[in-house]
Amino acid sequence: DVTILAIGKMVSRAMEVAEELKDNNISAEVINVRFLKPIDKYTILKSIYKTKFVITIEDGTEVGGLGSAIKELIVDKKVKDIKIKCFAYPDKFIKHGSVQELEKLYGLDTKNITSYITYNLKYKKMQKEKDRNVLIS
Repeated sequence: DVTILAIGKMVSRAMEVAEELKDNNISAEVINVRFLKPIDKYTILKSIYKTKFVITIEDGTEVGGLGSAIKELIVDKKVKDIKIKCFAYPDKFIKHGSVQELEKLYGLDTKNITSYITYNLKYKKMQKEKDRNVLIS
């Protein structure tokens, strides 16, 4: 249902999210993007083509990191009809606080990521049902 790409310490977060999703009958393919350069294009693209829904999770900024690399890959390979959401810190001054406080503040916590994925997949399913009903009518 969803491809979750994570790097560094956020791989464990991605695994937590995948476990939460499993409880909601949502399958997630988690890929540990060990290196940004060279990035494993084959493995990533194979999963993206399958799910058409991509989440990136990183503990860096949203500019110049994993999310940017994946968006660039999607554009370079002219992949169509992909939904992508990047979970990262904004490209601005970050407030001080504990790691847990900051992750919650910027939406990098397990609950927020899981909710985003679940909502979007349920919405997508509702749209398909609606479209199917229109075709049947």
